[in-house]
Amino acid sequence: MDLPDSVICERRTYTDKCQTHSHPYGQLILPLQGNMSIKTNMFDFELDDKSLFFLPPDFTHSFYGKSKNEFLVLDIPTKLFYTFGVKTLNRELYQVFDERWKAIRYLMLQETDNSSLTDLVRYSGSLLFQRHIPASIQFIHENFHQQLTVECLASIEHFNVSYYCKWFYKQMEMTPNAYIQRIRLEKAKELLETTELSLLEIALQVGYSHQSSLTRLFRKIEGLNPILYRKRHF
Repeated sequence: MDLPDSVICERRTYTDKCQTHSHPYGQLILPLQGNMSIKTNMFDFELDDKSLFFLPPDFTHSFYGKSKNEFLVLDIPTKLFYTFGVKTLNRELYQVFDERWKAIRYLMLQETDNSSLTDLVRYSGSLLFQRHIPASIQFIHENFHQQLTVECLASIEHFNVSYYCKWFYKQMEMTPNAYIQRIRLEKAKELLETTELSLLEIALQVGYSHQSSLTRLFRKIEGLNPILYRKRHF
């Protein structure tokens, strides 16, 4: 199954034939009408207009529709999980479909620009995962544009530095400094795609004093410079 490069948002219906599969991307399912049954190793869940459901990547699940139904389904590429702070999330999630989620669904239904849709998904992720994100990772997301030290991050979790680095790698499959770079890169990409700010202005906004630092980061992770990235995506 192909891995999407960007968020895919579609209205989908489901038949009464039970199907079982997995996919290498996350999936957020919001109700529009009717019911659907979803079964995973942890849940045997009936999705209706009172709840929403999130599946992490590579989770085998079975599903079938009950009578007439329609759902708004978002296929979320794994690269976005870095911006959620939940790289190794290993369980399904459901939440009550309250007025806040209804407003988000309305905006998603109206949105056709993928960069704006990605922003909505990021906001949705903050609502879904806020109880599952460790305090120091939340701190990185809120302060990535500042000078952050491993000592400061370790103190937030009340760990010594050595243990924190091992713990962090287990959580996110990368070092704290690599994670900070990844968050800065994703924010810089967003600004390159959606604004006309200069490279220096973007560098300053994501925590670098010099434009050259941002350029090195892009070449290291993306394999191209930020000017070429902007030309391809702006």
